[in-house]
Amino acid sequence: MTKKALTATKKKHKLSGRYKSREREAYAMIILQLIGFFVFSIYPIMWVLGKSFFDYDGVDQTFIGFENYIRAFTRDTAFWKSVLNTFIISYGKLIIELPLALLAALLLTNKMIKGKKLFSVIFYLPKVTGVAPACMIFAFIFATVNGLVNNALISIGVLNEPVAWLSSRVGATAVIMIQSIWGGFAANVLYFMAGVANIPEDVMEASEIDGANKVQQFFHVTLPMLLPVIKVVLLLAMVGGMQIMNEVLLLTNGGPGDSTNVVMLHIYKMYFAPAGKPEYGYASALGVITSIILGIVTFIYLKFSKKADEVM
Repeated sequence: MTKKALTATKKKHKLSGRYKSREREAYAMIILQLIGFFVFSIYPIMWVLGKSFFDYDGVDQTFIGFENYIRAFTRDTAFWKSVLNTFIISYGKLIIELPLALLAALLLTNKMIKGKKLFSVIFYLPKVTGVAPACMIFAFIFATVNGLVNNALISIGVLNEPVAWLSSRVGATAVIMIQSIWGGFAANVLYFMAGVANIPEDVMEASEIDGANKVQQFFHVTLPMLLPVIKVVLLLAMVGGMQIMNEVLLLTNGGPGDSTNVVMLHIYKMYFAPAGKPEYGYASALGVITSIILGIVTFIYLKFSKKADEVM
């Protein structure tokens, strides 16, 4: 072997050793994330899927095949009522929440508005406030006796006597939706603010030169350019809406009756069964069914949004 060839071979081995060292460093950096992913994501999913075929109470388990799924689809009307309540509460509030969040984002990105930083902090306060204290505040605001809302409405003559807001289906659902809007409003404002900030100023200036007023600018420039952000925000809100539970648990516990019971609270009650024996196997089956429902809803939304993109 010539001296030149020997030098080239040494360089090749040196580079190969360097690449292997970098590969080992890369694997070392991601190994903890992979372990966490398998331990906290893959394993729980497989555990729930496996237990859904058993009658399991935490101590004894008996293989029963698809009996849990048959029970859910044929006999558990409370579960499907909770699914309907979830759609009403989580998706109904989006009709109010998203337009308000977009309006707030437009105001906070307007150069003519002063004190934008202060308003941004105020809008984000609900996000950093815990769910438990927030629900305590709303329970006090909508209390039947000495509640702020009742006192205010009686003082201006709208009501003659206090209303038990949390004792009727309509009133309790409205209170839960208001609290949920208050808690999730800030994140959507931030998403929309980021989208508005990315709209090129020259596009807005060109529309002004063409004679467009503020309303025309919003519908023909701002809104079309925000569509990608709106689609992401809507998808996140739909997925997050199916997971609503804490607000319902703390404000009404699914009452009155089961009129505000949501799907995650229904599964939670099956798992922990404060009034009886826990049903881990059946609750696991309900979790699998809920995941499938969420997957179907997400798939339909993505198909519709894709068709909307093709039309536009």
